[in-house]
Amino acid sequence: MAQDKSLLTVILVCCLLVVSIAALVLGIVSLNSQRGGRSSTTTDTQQPINIYTQSAPSASSSNEDKVWLFAIGHYDNILEYLDQSTYTIKGFGPDIIDGVCAIANKNCELVYDIYENCWDSQAGERPRGGKGLMGGWYDGCTGWIQTLNRRLTYSFTNPYKKGNTVALYAKNDSTVTYNDLTNRKVGFLDGWNADEFCLARYRNIAGSTLGPNQIVHYQSAERLIDAILNGDIDVAFGSAIAQFETTLKRISPTGFDNNCLFGDASIMTRHTNRKLVDWWNDAFKRLVDRGGYKEICESLHENHGHIPGQNYTELCLGY
Repeated sequence: MAQDKSLLTVILVCCLLVVSIAALVLGIVSLNSQRGGRSSTTTDTQQPINIYTQSAPSASSSNEDKVWLFAIGHYDNILEYLDQSTYTIKGFGPDIIDGVCAIANKNCELVYDIYENCWDSQAGERPRGGKGLMGGWYDGCTGWIQTLNRRLTYSFTNPYKKGNTVALYAKNDSTVTYNDLTNRKVGFLDGWNADEFCLARYRNIAGSTLGPNQIVHYQSAERLIDAILNGDIDVAFGSAIAQFETTLKRISPTGFDNNCLFGDASIMTRHTNRKLVDWWNDAFKRLVDRGGYKEICESLHENHGHIPGQNYTELCLGY
């Protein structure tokens, strides 16, 4: 009996020793976990170690290193034109981008591309985002007027230029009237806001909703003008740009409503590029507040007056 009690005592002591050792080991593991890893408790105030911190670039260095790309075209207008002496694109748009990017301390570059890669509209089809901007070839497209269709696809910065007026044009000796387009062939610039869907909103124009055989798209103002002069189409519908005003007859009246416009001209970008919208809007406000915007506008003729186009009171906001 005594031997049994002694044996039982030894067994109990061994069990207690094993439990104590296990508790000690678990305590050490738990302490190390709290010091060196992510704690699962909500009361732990120890800052966890992020193993990616050393290799990831900081936000500031990433912003400074990034080159912001802006797509721009040229159509021999004071807004943007190809300077043959330097073979660079100059004009009102590039001046604004230079001013805003300098204040924001951003590294910005202009990328020449056709307008359809920013916004595309094929004859008779719903307009849609262009493959260049949608595909991330660049961060934004410059000087795009805000429309209902475009806002379904893209985000816009605050405007920096007035939206264009729109008009209907014909040959100088044409007898076509603006308020009856029945059975007329109408030309449009591909990708521009003045498209066949906008024209259909003019309920005061007979035949404004065109059939498929009445709609013809062109990739440049020059081609559209040639089509009118050659008799391929009867009428052009588009923004009142210099090429139309100096070559064709405006058949729509002065003060013709712009049913295509939802907002003035801005930088157009993807919805996911909110960072661009934020820094641009902040820098543009500072450009205005410091007088830089006014200076760009009022020196427009001095810097680019050899190129046809609107004057600064027609282009710039606040005039």
